[in-house]
Amino acid sequence: MIRRAGGKLILAHPSDPNGTSMAQITANLDEQSRIIQNKMIDHIDGIECWHSRSDAPTTAHYIKFCRENDLMMTGGSDCHQKPLLLGTVDVPDFVSKQFLKMCV
Repeated sequence: MIRRAGGKLILAHPSDPNGTSMAQITANLDEQSRIIQNKMIDHIDGIECWHSRSDAPTTAHYIKFCRENDLMMTGGSDCHQKPLLLGTVDVPDFVSKQFLKMCV
């Protein structure tokens, strides 16, 4: 339904140690990627690579995974955290350009 409406399905914060994520199953990034590859890849369009609780190795891992699997990369800070972190995550400019390609 989301895709038929023109939306994209993004796996949010895949490795957030303090939230609902695959970190609850395994902290190993390679194992998380195997789960995505084996169970989710056909059902998602992208992954949130930049998140307020992602460290640099986690971000780099998911950027690489997205590039290897032709997935969109997203990121940011959202409003459902305490303390409120809206607008505090630095996301590269090329990320927004992915959405411009959708409009062409």
